[in-house]
Amino acid sequence: MRRPLLLTLIGLVVLVTMFRPRLSGDAGPRDPEFTYARIRYHMTADSWRVNEPPWHHDYPYADETFPTVLGEVTNIKTGSTSYQIVDIDSPEIFKYPFAYLCEPGFIDLTSKDVINLREYLDRGGFLLVDDFRTAIYSRYKDGPEDDIAHFRTEMKKVYPERDFVRLDLSDPVFNTFYKIDSLDMTAPYIFPGQSPVQFLGLRDAHGNLQMVLNNNNDISEFWEWIDQGRMSMHDAATSFHFGINYALYAMTH
Repeated sequence: MRRPLLLTLIGLVVLVTMFRPRLSGDAGPRDPEFTYARIRYHMTADSWRVNEPPWHHDYPYADETFPTVLGEVTNIKTGSTSYQIVDIDSPEIFKYPFAYLCEPGFIDLTSKDVINLREYLDRGGFLLVDDFRTAIYSRYKDGPEDDIAHFRTEMKKVYPERDFVRLDLSDPVFNTFYKIDSLDMTAPYIFPGQSPVQFLGLRDAHGNLQMVLNNNNDISEFWEWIDQGRMSMHDAATSFHFGINYALYAMTH
């Protein structure tokens, strides 16, 4: 194991033992330098199959853990309460340069959603899209699942002329804080026939990333369960590397 990764893993162990017990009583900094939006969206008719509203998946533990680790690692003033639930059609979204959206296989964009989301992205907002997959079977849909195809169709309402692109290690988003040396990652759970993890993006007219998509992956699952012993510590550390890079890219580009 290389020394940087070993130090990261040791740091994560220390963080878990230090911050997790105090989450419920820790109000976080009074004037945080970083707060992000968890997007609440209109859902498809089959969203009832999920145990909880799909936009809500991994809430609130992932939302508490991620900004806490971000603050500890970068010294950015942020903490376990540095997130807000924001409706996708609300003007409140413009307060948050970085936003998180999960389970996009269940999103159903209305005309108002489309206008608001396009304006958010055109103004420089950055959207992390997480927790979706392509598989021959899904317990959520009781059959085949192809979330990327569904989300691509929905995003054509926003940008008819644009499509998702495959990202590689040369992209600045993978070199913003941590230098990511591999995009080979194992998802926290795998449905039968699930395709490999992909990192996709949506770019503006100047080539800047407006959106990163963790296809066939769910990195916030690692954030949620890091203190439960259910996940590999190596994979948990990797998930934070990606998340922190995404956030800092959003704040600096």
